[in-house]
Amino acid sequence: MPEAAPSDWRRFVGLELSRSALAKAAARKTELRHAVRVSAAVVAAYALATLLRLPQGYWAVFTAVIIVQSSLGATITASIERLMGTAVGAVVGAGAAMLHARWPEAGGPILAVTAALLAFLAAVRPAFKVAPVTAVIMLIGTTTHMDPLVAAFLRVAEITVGSVVGIAATLLIFPARAHATVVDSTETVAGRLAELLEHYALKLKGGATDLEARDHYDDTLKALSKLQTAMTEAERESASRLSDHSVTDALPRTLWRLRNDCVMIGRALREAFPSPGLALPSAAMLNASATFLRACAALLSGGPRPDRLAFAEAHQAFQAAVETLRAGGGTRALAFDDAARVFGLVFAIENLFGNLGDFEERVEETVGKRG
Repeated sequence: MPEAAPSDWRRFVGLELSRSALAKAAARKTELRHAVRVSAAVVAAYALATLLRLPQGYWAVFTAVIIVQSSLGATITASIERLMGTAVGAVVGAGAAMLHARWPEAGGPILAVTAALLAFLAAVRPAFKVAPVTAVIMLIGTTTHMDPLVAAFLRVAEITVGSVVGIAATLLIFPARAHATVVDSTETVAGRLAELLEHYALKLKGGATDLEARDHYDDTLKALSKLQTAMTEAERESASRLSDHSVTDALPRTLWRLRNDCVMIGRALREAFPSPGLALPSAAMLNASATFLRACAALLSGGPRPDRLAFAEAHQAFQAAVETLRAGGGTRALAFDDAARVFGLVFAIENLFGNLGDFEERVEETVGKRG
């Protein structure tokens, strides 16, 4: 059989590499869409700045690159912060430039005081973090040959052009809403908490898992922080009338309470559980809670409604086991610390049951608003 020519091998390898690159690119749709949005915003900002003959139109291009984010709410937040910071920095920088023009020999102290004041403002209110940069550029940058008020107006105009273009690009090109991020983050947090509950259920049954609870709690905290950021962005979208989706503010708070319930359960199960008669009903209740929690979160993205009956039956069985334990005096023979852990677990599971009911109501409220 004749061997393939070297050119055929190169063509074959190139084809395989192309297919591999396309497959990897297909798995990065979100990133590719963001790249297209940024590219379009940059071109549009450059064209508009050129059309308006802005003397330093590159600031409009810089702004477009900086503020275009993965969701509309994040872009609006970034644009508002940049406009606020630029406006304050331009006004203060114009005043400092006037002082510098009158007393050129005091340029150093004027620059130092201006930078210190705006740096303090940015430290107190991070939304103004651009203000010191804008003021310093106006004092020592290329705008020093202009009238300070004209320079301030032009700088705000350049940033405004970039902000408007960035918002338009996010709104019109592969539009992404912060509400979708809220749903994804909620499902992530709920999934991690459900994994913890299943982990503790397995411990109650005497089994072993590979899950590291401490690391899992850290990951849950990060997911909760991302959810809170997405909530802020979603609220910004709703306030701007650019989105008709709204999510109740109580949703993250309920998830925080559920996380605290998991922490309490984990503390009660640091050592082997001292009440075998209550271990299996508690494990069944934790597994049912994990299933219910996942189903509630999935309802946000159009999933079926959770099985309330199965959840209620698991809770009734757990309560019956607790009453049996109390009636039989099962905790009297336990040491004080062991008895405290038993009652601690019962208290935590009852809290969990109540907070899961609250979580379902918050989800139903959100789905009702969307509908």
